[in-house]
Amino acid sequence: MQRRGAGAVGIALAMFLASASSSSAAEFDFTPPVPTRNFAPLQLIFLNPPFERAATLPPGDFALLVSTAESNIIATSQGSIDATLKFEQNTTNFGARYGLCEDWELGLDLPFISRYGGFMDPMINWVEDLFGAQNPERSLFPDNTFGGYEVYRGDTVLFHGDEVTFQPGDLVMSVKHQFHLPRQWPRLAVRGAIKAPTGNPDQALGSGKPDFGIGGAADYSPWSRLMFYANLNLVYPVGPITAGDLTLNPIFTESFAAHLALSQRWSVMLHQATYTSPYHGTGASLLDGTVVELGFGIGFAWSERFNAQLLGIQNMSGVEQSADFTLMLAMQWRPWAIPTDLPPLAPLPPPPTLPPVGPRSP
Repeated sequence: MQRRGAGAVGIALAMFLASASSSSAAEFDFTPPVPTRNFAPLQLIFLNPPFERAATLPPGDFALLVSTAESNIIATSQGSIDATLKFEQNTTNFGARYGLCEDWELGLDLPFISRYGGFMDPMINWVEDLFGAQNPERSLFPDNTFGGYEVYRGDTVLFHGDEVTFQPGDLVMSVKHQFHLPRQWPRLAVRGAIKAPTGNPDQALGSGKPDFGIGGAADYSPWSRLMFYANLNLVYPVGPITAGDLTLNPIFTESFAAHLALSQRWSVMLHQATYTSPYHGTGASLLDGTVVELGFGIGFAWSERFNAQLLGIQNMSGVEQSADFTLMLAMQWRPWAIPTDLPPLAPLPPPPTLPPVGPRSP
């Protein structure tokens, strides 16, 4: 009897997976991936293409994007590079996307940056104490204080930043083209971007030079409730920069996300990203180190017109080269989109009826 019950559950599960796999993945069109990027302050001054899906907006459609990321920064360095970075950084980005024509999309992004004492130090200290992974540099500064933004090489000031409130960074213009492929294939797109030096380099709000980037994006849904996203980008930053005439390498970025629908409107996501540094030859992880991050978040899709997502991003590489922890909220509004109901998720079918079990024969 137990074997027959287990077999019934297995058959029902198989039927559910099969029916769900054949249904539409349209729920993911309501909630694109969170537009994460490298929020490390010494690398945020360069072009960092946001993480995005391969799909483009329909011709004539328009989307407004707003995201705000609160990043806790703490790093000190001695040796060839002397540095003190202790503050919280808020990066609020205002973006727009427009479907120019079939499979073509134009984009515009302008970040505004604030630096101040912040509020996340006690929470981070509690988590580090809980897991026995305390950062000794945190004992050097009182909680929630602006401890400084200074990077020196000998007597040369490479970077200096004061407390700032909502100051503009570098403007980014982008274009994306989605390829026409069979429906059963992954969606693929190529994109390009140019960064204009609108941020003040004297306050480390920009590099003072334009940057150029090209990349690719892919989406794939193996099951109606699951979507995978991947981005690869290559950025050419123009240098040298700062009073130290720092020369620069191309930047390579890789991002991956898995997005799982819990219901028609609620979803969870796992995000991973790697960012190489444009700096080289300084001998300091603060400048030369590669950033590796892992994030986990939740999303809510009201309709095609509005969605919101919250993502926590944890540094996995080292506090010198990356933001220690980032909490990010992203929202998208498409005022001209035609609202439609999400397709119903495949219900769990009832188990098949089993023949009655009679008395055992002697």
